[in-house]
Amino acid sequence: MDLDLGTLTAHVRKDWKEQVDRFMNEMRQTAWSREHRKKPYVTAVILAVLIVAEIFILSGILGYLFGTAGVVLHEIVLALIGILMILIMRGRMKTAFPFRKLKWSGIFGSLILWGGILLLTSVVTLTMAYFFPDQMLNASNGVDELMSATPMWIDLLVVAVTPAICEEIAFRGALLTCFRGTRSKWTGIIIVGLFFGACHGSVWRMVPTAILGLVMGYVLFETENIFYCMLIHFTNNAFSVILTNALVWLERLQGTGAQAVDVATDRLPLASVGIYMIFATIAPLLLYIGNYLIHRGQPGYTKVFPREKRGALWGMLGACAVLFGCGVFLISAAVVLQVILG
Repeated sequence: MDLDLGTLTAHVRKDWKEQVDRFMNEMRQTAWSREHRKKPYVTAVILAVLIVAEIFILSGILGYLFGTAGVVLHEIVLALIGILMILIMRGRMKTAFPFRKLKWSGIFGSLILWGGILLLTSVVTLTMAYFFPDQMLNASNGVDELMSATPMWIDLLVVAVTPAICEEIAFRGALLTCFRGTRSKWTGIIIVGLFFGACHGSVWRMVPTAILGLVMGYVLFETENIFYCMLIHFTNNAFSVILTNALVWLERLQGTGAQAVDVATDRLPLASVGIYMIFATIAPLLLYIGNYLIHRGQPGYTKVFPREKRGALWGMLGACAVLFGCGVFLISAAVVLQVILG
């Protein structure tokens, strides 16, 4: 009887262990356990608080102590916070940080998407600069001063390379993973995108940065490859570095640095906003083509303009027409105002 009872107990223990192991293996198939998928905000809030503390408190201390090297160190610490949070919460590293082989269609698609984003955010930025010129100028002064005081290769490292890697690990990697269990992917994309914009420390920089964050979050969900997000992030920041250094070089060459600052503080001409809006007419087309390229080969993306996506095509053309019409209206309004005001 004792032997039978012992054998029965052993079988029960073995069966229980197998059930537990099977359950745990199922849980490991996702980045978070069922509890965290039901309540993603718990982990997300903790991580968001840590990110805010690092960006608005620790980064200032590191910058004060180590200068430019402190800025790079701050980005590294930001990435480590995201990685450690995934480890502490026992998330799957491959799910949180999906690094996959790059495809040429994905690379070109990401770059074309960035081109569309650049045009749209330029319109947003210039519109805000027209109504709030002083605030927009002050919002970019700190970054411009940093880049004008150091060689361009250092600017690329500090402003483009390290943020593209470290911020994507923290935001699109760790933080966006917290929302992978929600019903709609757009919940996490929108929340993380807006938070990404807010973490750049200025209300005036938040809108264009949030738009960039939304698109990068979308790209991550659609491609499951964080490399593409890093590519978009790097290209966006590198473009700003190259453009700023080129303007500084021209000002020094022509000796018009002081004059350029004075002009920048004046109100932006309304016609300029209209002209940029006309340039942005091709932005919806770029976004459409870029989206096609990152999905190329998947069901529904075998042709650029398939018949079953006529609605998307007409919506893209409608957006182009709206941007063009608004641009023409602003230019006409500028001309009328110039005539009236003499």
